[in-house]
Amino acid sequence: MLGNEGYMMIDKDVNRAFKLLVSIIITLLLSISVAFNFDYLQFLDSIFTTAIQGKAPSELLEKIYTGVSFFASPKMDILWVFVIAFFLWGFKYKVPALWALFTLGGGDIVGFVVKHLVKRHRPPLHLGADNGFSYPSGHVLGVFLLMAVLWIAVIPLIRQASLRVVLRILVGLVIILVMFSRVYLNAHYPTDTLGGCLVGYSWLLISEMFYVKYAPQVARFRFVVNTKV
Repeated sequence: MLGNEGYMMIDKDVNRAFKLLVSIIITLLLSISVAFNFDYLQFLDSIFTTAIQGKAPSELLEKIYTGVSFFASPKMDILWVFVIAFFLWGFKYKVPALWALFTLGGGDIVGFVVKHLVKRHRPPLHLGADNGFSYPSGHVLGVFLLMAVLWIAVIPLIRQASLRVVLRILVGLVIILVMFSRVYLNAHYPTDTLGGCLVGYSWLLISEMFYVKYAPQVARFRFVVNTKV
């Protein structure tokens, strides 16, 4: 099932710094708009919230989205990333396993900092369990990074091209589903979920830069002997 043993998981990309710059600029623009509560942002949030929640509540959708939110919660993300890391470590991808843990852990820290800089309050009538600031969505940020780790570190190891395509489609659908669930349950504004993706993508690019620079050095450590990178 697994292949591609002879490659480096993340290669150098001359465009990565440019992608990071663009991503940070867009993230900053959105974050500033949220922090200052610009009218156009309220208008956009209202339109997309109405479109996602619909005119009448659905008990079935509420149950589905509640389940999605539970399995995509920050606490569950910790479990999932350790499962991914365990899988990678078992197949001798020890440095990628450490990178997976670093990517999610670092992303959570970045998200926490951004939340406390922007200090956006939750939507009205949100559940009591959804405490803390609203922007960016921690659920979306965590799931985005988990799906990115799967996309970068796990899916390329699968030999069947058709299966890789299916899994990448599912990865995208999972992120969209979590975004919808947070808005439907009134836990976040739509722009909170977009912010989760943007903050996650910016951090992912930084994490990839760390990997390219330091992975060969980490691979020399005794506790990751015989690792693949």
